[in-house]
Amino acid sequence: MTDRTGLKIVGLLFASVTLAVALATWIVVKRYADGIYSLDNVAVARIAPR
Repeated sequence: MTDRTGLKIVGLLFASVTLAVALATWIVVKRYADGIYSLDNVAVARIAPR
């Protein structure tokens, strides 16, 4: 019986981590689609040659 109890706990742990990652991914993708987040083209400062 202890094996089944341990497996249930490990299963719940993995399920909760998987759900949290999926939820975070969904939120980020939705915010990119809505335009809240954007990828900026940041200009890199160049040092002039001597």
